[in-house]
Amino acid sequence: MPVVAEARHVLAGTAGWAPRGEPMTSGPVQADARLAAEATSEPGETIRILMLEDEPSDAELAQRHMARGGLKFSAVVVDTSISFTQQLTAFRPDVILADFSLPGFSGEGALKLSQELCPQVPFIFLSGALGDEAAVELIRKGATDYVLKDRPARLVPVIKRAIAETRQRARLAQVEARLQRSERLAGIGRLAAGIAHEFNNQIGVMVNCAAFIREEAERRAASGTDREAWSGICRDAEQIEQTGERVTRLVHHLLAAGARQMSRDRSVDLYEVVRGSEQALRSALGSRVELRLEAEHGLWPVTADPDQIREMLLPLAANAAEAMPDGGTFSVVMSNVTVNGTDADEHPGLGPGCYVCLRATDTGKGMEPEAVEHAFEPYFTTKPFVQGSGLGLAIVYGIISRADGIVDISSVPGAGTTVTAWLPRAQQDGP
Repeated sequence: MPVVAEARHVLAGTAGWAPRGEPMTSGPVQADARLAAEATSEPGETIRILMLEDEPSDAELAQRHMARGGLKFSAVVVDTSISFTQQLTAFRPDVILADFSLPGFSGEGALKLSQELCPQVPFIFLSGALGDEAAVELIRKGATDYVLKDRPARLVPVIKRAIAETRQRARLAQVEARLQRSERLAGIGRLAAGIAHEFNNQIGVMVNCAAFIREEAERRAASGTDREAWSGICRDAEQIEQTGERVTRLVHHLLAAGARQMSRDRSVDLYEVVRGSEQALRSALGSRVELRLEAEHGLWPVTADPDQIREMLLPLAANAAEAMPDGGTFSVVMSNVTVNGTDADEHPGLGPGCYVCLRATDTGKGMEPEAVEHAFEPYFTTKPFVQGSGLGLAIVYGIISRADGIVDISSVPGAGTTVTAWLPRAQQDGP
């Protein structure tokens, strides 16, 4: 736990105070067995509580009430503006408990600081005397709630409710952001597909005309009339045809990115499709990257075009190889997932039902949040233009979307990237 000279530190269940400037022990101080057993909220979860309090006995009493009320927590107690501000960053609290009046500082001032530095953290006043009008005004200014010190039974329910509401708001914000991204990507995909269709029509005319010119040039060169000149025209026509073929492949990728690609869907075993691409994946990854393929026993079938699934896997492997120039691991893990109504809220477009989840993970350099936000957009790339088209992840998004699935990406700079796709379980005949 971070130590600040002006901060007094109290851990969950601790009976005493650390003198100013004196470090606490590195591990949590154990409460008595009964309190330790009761001080739980969710398994493995510890709530970080920053307390602004100048009375040691009041801080200790509040912590005992929280422990008896079933909270598993760690706490830092401060009593100055400087230490409060420092601990907002150093301790990163999940909730703030603040007295209203302190020598040289005030709870209202602390509220203003917290609103500026960490507005998402619940701020609860824990005061000995706070009138209703004052409390209403503080809540209007951003406080989450208030608890009077002579009514300690309210403390734990208020903290739990505040944290639950904060997490719900965070989940809703995440869902809204994902919905907005999905809508934006759908619009970009339609635009890409529309452009691709126009390109396809024009390129078809160009390639056909180039073929006619080449054939005529070959015929005239063969007849011996101006052989050298007609041979040059033939080479030029061949160059036009080759360029047209490259553009046609680009059109194919744009259609895939826009989920407008023609497909031959059938019920397939996703693991068998991935295993069938193993050699191609190893070639794309290179010798320094280890490939791991795993699948749950009894993997459900999905309805998809196996060729498009293979086409989707190669950009993932290529991106992973670029993220791990010194080597690493690229894992493709498949599993069955049953989504209920609560889970579906976390994934816009993924309704309740049965899915096969494909999770592709690398141990590479990862991506910054700004790059993650735009990763599925056509022609968005963090590489120089000459090194990549920027269509790789857009193709992944388009193919999964066309198969009625959804795809998401998560990444941590320096720790790797995971692309996760959910494909609906294929409808089964009979019972």
